[in-house]
Amino acid sequence: MNIQLEKIELAKMLLSTDNEIILKKIKAILKGKETDWWDEASDEEKAAIEKGIAQLENGEGIPHEKVMKKYKKWLSK
Repeated sequence: MNIQLEKIELAKMLLSTDNEIILKKIKAILKGKETDWWDEASDEEKAAIEKGIAQLENGEGIPHEKVMKKYKKWLSK
């Protein structure tokens, strides 16, 4: 394995991507730390999670047992 050729190939791949998640993961690897899943989530995913948390805090959630009872027929296959 030629390490210089590997570096060049990796640099080409890095320069050709616009995927922020990939870039964040590579940066975290090179800095020697693990990535947090929250940092990798899209703005839409974060907004949906925050909305769900707010709904739960306002008592708008559905208990797990009730959901499981309702959808049991699909889960038991």
